[in-house]
Amino acid sequence: MTSITLPLYLERRLPRLQAQALSFAAGFALLVLSARVAIPLPGTPVAITGQTFGVQLLALLWGSRPAAALFATYAILGTIGLPIFAQGRTRLNPVTAGYLAGMLLAAWTVGKLAERGANRSFPRAFGACLVGSAIVLGGGFAWLSRFVPAESLLEKGLFPFLPGDFLKNTAAAWIASRAARRFEGGSSR
Repeated sequence: MTSITLPLYLERRLPRLQAQALSFAAGFALLVLSARVAIPLPGTPVAITGQTFGVQLLALLWGSRPAAALFATYAILGTIGLPIFAQGRTRLNPVTAGYLAGMLLAAWTVGKLAERGANRSFPRAFGACLVGSAIVLGGGFAWLSRFVPAESLLEKGLFPFLPGDFLKNTAAAWIASRAARRFEGGSSR
């Protein structure tokens, strides 16, 4: 059974063009605002950011194609110089490009899982987020290996991010599972 996403929910209540514009604006704002949350880590070129939370929530609530299209738009606009990346950066940081590539793939994958009902319950939404985290961290870790010595790669590119990902995944899954039930007219409790 497919799940109702935010764009479909809005299209039921607004004229289609208005629904699409509102959905795009809300998704883009989610990505930009979540990227503003950043905690630089000493000893690693990668900060802990809210971007992964934004991507997971976007994918769970928007679905595969809208989430991937929104993230691709965000990445392109950040790459050409808009100050929308983590910590307000205006250009792509080559060291963290693998994480961004992973976020694009995660947006589509988690969105596809949401379309198949993964956003309907907290455990399933959390499981989808774990898949998304594995994709983001895998892409980032693989790309970071070009810049960081192998003996310190786990310490600089993976381990520091696991506790934060657990918290961000928990929050995204909780919000999305409650919202998805509301979109479908069910209880939010």
